[in-house]
Amino acid sequence: MDEMNKSNNPRSPNSSLPPALSDIESGLNDLFLVSARQDLAGIEQALERRDYGSLQDTVHRLKGAAMIFRMTPTVNAALHIEAVLNTGLPVEHARLVEACALLRQLIAAL
Repeated sequence: MDEMNKSNNPRSPNSSLPPALSDIESGLNDLFLVSARQDLAGIEQALERRDYGSLQDTVHRLKGAAMIFRMTPTVNAALHIEAVLNTGLPVEHARLVEACALLRQLIAAL
């Protein structure tokens, strides 16, 4: 009987989620990716304009979404950008460009 249940199991042996939850999770991941790409476009536009307030708002939003999806490298990259922006000193644009380039690479790899 166990053998029969195993062969009728629609889930892969490594899947811990029922198929419906896997589909939902996949859809949410796709939604995150679309949102992250939109945020990245906004970040790059703000960076080009040197609009650091807008850049900070968008990075903060992206960081929150990345935290929800447990995308630790993306969270860390966003935290690094926030740190560059929040030194209390004039923004070092070159450091900010480097930090945003890392974020761009991480999102491109998703």
